[in-house]
Amino acid sequence: MENQEQIHGPEEISQLELLRDVEHVIAEALKSLPGKNQATPESAYLGWAAVSVHRAAEAYLYLRNSGRVAASKLLVRPALEATFSGKAVADKEGFLFRKLHSELEEDNKMFRVDGLTEKEAQDALNALKATFRLTKPGTHLDCRPLNMAEVARIAGFSAQYDSLYRKYCKFTHGALWTVVDGLENITEEIDTPTVIWCVLVMLDLLQSQTPAEVPDLAPFWKRLSAIPKPQSSPPASIPDRELPDQ
Repeated sequence: MENQEQIHGPEEISQLELLRDVEHVIAEALKSLPGKNQATPESAYLGWAAVSVHRAAEAYLYLRNSGRVAASKLLVRPALEATFSGKAVADKEGFLFRKLHSELEEDNKMFRVDGLTEKEAQDALNALKATFRLTKPGTHLDCRPLNMAEVARIAGFSAQYDSLYRKYCKFTHGALWTVVDGLENITEEIDTPTVIWCVLVMLDLLQSQTPAEVPDLAPFWKRLSAIPKPQSSPPASIPDRELPDQ
């Protein structure tokens, strides 16, 4: 692995140190969950969403430290999606069912090749409804399809969807702007702070919604807020803490 000082400037090195620190915190928080009772399906889901963010951030950190800056950008979108979904599940009663139903409906399109498999797909959806009616009696089962813009809106992250998520989708879609390196410089200043923000939002959710053992996060949020706002154009939004102080 190359010397970090030869790859990154001092500001990026400082940001990567903060990412390393919050990555350690979320890893330890996730280690504290096995064997503890999850009070609700939503609480259990947040644990898995946190695992998803942890994996994306861990891989991002490895690639960034290795000088694979372009490759690391492909991991920002998955971290944002899991963060949006986790916050929406925590904020809106019944959202978890809608998310699972919408995803299962989409997945079933791959298997509906004949009458038999279509029936099996419908049986799976009916089983999902029956399970939620049993475990969450009285909850409205919203079967409307979802897209990520709607998830972000429910989570209260529409601004981040428009300013951050749309940019990082360009990398995973192979958009011309990214193929010719047109987005490299625009996103450079916000890559690492965005991943740090995702990890901290998930840690806030683990702390408030699950039995995970999470330390005081205020010092980490303070370090994130101290990162200079980017001068990139078009502008990007790295929000401060989105949840109330615990």
